[in-house]
Amino acid sequence: MSVVNPSRDARASQLAKLYRSHCKALLRFLGRKVGQTDASDLAHEAFLRIAHAEHGQTRLHNERAFLFQIAANLVVDHKRAQLRRSRILTAVEVDDLLTVADETPSPERLAQSRCELQALDAALRELPFRRAEAFRLSRIEGLTHASIANRLGVSLRTVEAEIRMALDHCADRLRSVRVPD
Repeated sequence: MSVVNPSRDARASQLAKLYRSHCKALLRFLGRKVGQTDASDLAHEAFLRIAHAEHGQTRLHNERAFLFQIAANLVVDHKRAQLRRSRILTAVEVDDLLTVADETPSPERLAQSRCELQALDAALRELPFRRAEAFRLSRIEGLTHASIANRLGVSLRTVEAEIRMALDHCADRLRSVRVPD
């Protein structure tokens, strides 16, 4: 058998009546202040604070005003927290932006790359057809050596040798590349 606390039951009944009477108005009030997404959370928190308030000994003259004052204070706290979070994020983002290196190649590097590409193109045109084709299929098309051997109708060792010779030839040509002044 449980003992019933009459004052606790009366307080719960009073809180339920307050909720039924003012919940919709409180949600509208909070929705205008913080948006509908956060309004229900803040309303819930306001009713929790009313439930835990130590005003049982003194009767409030206007519980609705007390509820809305709690809600208004929660709105202020909520906006302060949002502002704090946005300041922290902004500071982090600015720091991140300041530490990001510019990955755009310099004009000198662009000129060097253009010269190297032209030299590579010329070096590939100097190669015999099968060697150039094996290189292209391997390095540009991404085919396996076995697929290249099948496509060219040669052995796997031949493909490996052709690609190795093509790489050596291109490396020799690229060593001598200089950017014109």
